[in-house]
Amino acid sequence: MLRPLPKKPCSAEEILRTLEEYSAHDLDPHSGKMWAHSYETGLSELLDVARRAYVMFMDKTMLNFTVYPSILRMENEVVAIMASFMHGDEQTVGSFTYGGTESIMLAVKAARDHYRRVKRGPEPPEMVLPSTAHPAFYKAAEFLGLKVVKVPVDPETLKAVPDEVNEAVGERTALIVGSAPNYPYGTVDPIRELGEIALDKGVWLHVDACIGFVLPFFKKLGESVPDFDFSVEGVSSISVDLHKYGYAPKGASVVLYRSEELRLYHIYVNSVWPGYPLVNTVVLSTRSAGPLAAAWAVLHYLGEEGYLEMAKRILYAKEKLLKGLPELGFEVLGRPEASLLAFTSKDINIFQLADWLKEHSWYVQVQPGSKALGVPPSLHLTISPVHDKLASAFLETLARGVEELRGRPGTGAEELVEELNIAEMPLEALEEAMPMLLQAIGIGEGEAPTEMALINELIYLVPPEIVELVFKHAVSELFKPAKQG
Repeated sequence: MLRPLPKKPCSAEEILRTLEEYSAHDLDPHSGKMWAHSYETGLSELLDVARRAYVMFMDKTMLNFTVYPSILRMENEVVAIMASFMHGDEQTVGSFTYGGTESIMLAVKAARDHYRRVKRGPEPPEMVLPSTAHPAFYKAAEFLGLKVVKVPVDPETLKAVPDEVNEAVGERTALIVGSAPNYPYGTVDPIRELGEIALDKGVWLHVDACIGFVLPFFKKLGESVPDFDFSVEGVSSISVDLHKYGYAPKGASVVLYRSEELRLYHIYVNSVWPGYPLVNTVVLSTRSAGPLAAAWAVLHYLGEEGYLEMAKRILYAKEKLLKGLPELGFEVLGRPEASLLAFTSKDINIFQLADWLKEHSWYVQVQPGSKALGVPPSLHLTISPVHDKLASAFLETLARGVEELRGRPGTGAEELVEELNIAEMPLEALEEAMPMLLQAIGIGEGEAPTEMALINELIYLVPPEIVELVFKHAVSELFKPAKQG
């Protein structure tokens, strides 16, 4: 029986007590021990200012900016600040969104519609992506009817290869994508070279800087960061998140365009129904102004000096990690210019290492890679300012993990793949065997497994199309209406 609405009102104390019980096993995003999903400064007053601003505007909708003029003012000011970071000028415009995926989808829509109305090329339009581009671009392609043309990255630098991109651009190309940085490895694509291709071929170039807010501050501190913003002539649009290294509450992002003309392709207006004219500057209609107000507050609370100090702390932690990880026998992948890095090992099962670290209160993000695609598994670290005080402790814990796991038996993933013949199984047969497979990997109704080593190694071993199918079924199994009791 499905869980019904309570017949009688619950008290505030009861509600909050229940929520505390629900969250008892959640990771603490402010602990400093998370290396993904959290961007922690350690500044309690910053959190307080952001939360107070959020609550002040949480009941105001961004749908109708004529009702709340303050929202229009804050959005224009946030966009101006972000445009100045990205070397925009008085022609640069943008929109505040609820996250990087929304920013990316808007930029892809604008590029697609520009292609259809200006270039008037054949259908379907194409998007040229380095293999390290974020999955949000694939999602946008699926939603918006574009074809993805994926190109390999340099195996050493893990950056886009301009010659490969140039070769992939054709008469159907609506846009090229570059990352500053890419999420898996923290490396910045050669945007200046991609900009030259975009100008030469007359195509749109979008720069995904969703996790690149910190890069302008790294540059100010003397770090070597390739040009990636509107200082590159061929760049048409840029996405930048504020809820990452802008330290604003989620979700907060901005999509920027070189000119007003380019943004017109993403704005939606409808006046053919009996109600009010619907005007959307983003994907969502009704949305709380809380995230916008909080982002505005954080930008002004930290200012340039505050962000420079956060960047210094990140660089200090990054330097410790880049020195300490190889000393423990790990290989750092690529040459990360940003605040992200990934490392792997030939001696230790890193899937088991990730679980071991979680048992010891550290969360690292597993990047399972793909045997079929020749992508090695790795552990991803998103470095926050608070890690300047914790990087040494993390490395010490990591050293203990290496010693404990050396020589430990594997996860049994290879044996399971062979026993169930997963890698060779036709998709139709896999559908029939899905209940058995989900049970074997510990997926139950409404309950996710606590240990992920087996699942992550299976992701590495089996082809991507099988991984995607199994994940759809696993998510469908996990997200089911709660039952009574």
